[in-house]
Amino acid sequence: MRVSSRSYYADLQHNLTVAQQDLQRLSRQLSSGKRLTRPSDDPVAVGEIISARSDVAAATNRQKTLRRALLLIGPADNALNAISSALRQALDLVLTAGQPGETDAARSAIAEMVRGIRERILTEANISVKGEYLFAGKLARQAPFEDGAGGVTYVGDSEGLQLWVAPGRPIEVTIPGDRLLNFEDAADDRAVPEVDRDLFALLDDIATAIEAGDTEQVAALGADLERLYGHIIQQRGVLGARTMRIEDALASAQDAELAAREVLSGAEDVDIAGALMELQARQVSYQAALTATARLAGLPTLFELGW
Repeated sequence: MRVSSRSYYADLQHNLTVAQQDLQRLSRQLSSGKRLTRPSDDPVAVGEIISARSDVAAATNRQKTLRRALLLIGPADNALNAISSALRQALDLVLTAGQPGETDAARSAIAEMVRGIRERILTEANISVKGEYLFAGKLARQAPFEDGAGGVTYVGDSEGLQLWVAPGRPIEVTIPGDRLLNFEDAADDRAVPEVDRDLFALLDDIATAIEAGDTEQVAALGADLERLYGHIIQQRGVLGARTMRIEDALASAQDAELAAREVLSGAEDVDIAGALMELQARQVSYQAALTATARLAGLPTLFELGW
């Protein structure tokens, strides 16, 4: 079968074009560091890349949520530590006030110290982080405790703030103030049912009983204070357990991100050494093809030879 010169040169041109495209592809890969520079390079790998990127985004978002949870829990734990320390001091003052022989002036001074502790606890109970009140429940944009003529009232929510770390997996990261300080919740129940008043009302009553020299009442109220102190210690333990759970979840999310990025890198990143070697080999082949084509182009055709 006879091959025309036109077909022969067309075939040469096609091969040179393909070689140029391969050189361009390798140059793009080396300059970008990516194996795939367009979807048509490897449609199957593109699907794997999209899936891996989705996994990376999900793991990254989960870490942001968990870090926000830790940002809230840390100061909340510090506040509970300060509240429990203040209550420990109040219990010591109750014991001192119960001693016989205390003068009116001494009892008055002790009562004022109890009221000072009340104010310290109120400040800690209204702590906020970046505009979010830690003990307000879901109503975290307003201070949960208001001090008025009738005493302290709780205006927060009865459910703790929840953050969704994964679909179907919410974590309660704060403790609502009514549960923490023994206010009545939405169902008119108290966290410590044996104590029929909130912590602030209890401290007010203790201060009044100390000033009046009513040692029996002081002792009875001191027992209630001991119960609320134990309750706050327990709630701090709950918060500590949540912190450990969130830290474990954060470590898991970081591992998931690392694994997804390894999959993404394997599908997307170019093997620099291999691409360089392939580029050099194709450059040599392309140069040889150009040289051969130039020489063939200088030969006379059969028509020119008169065949």
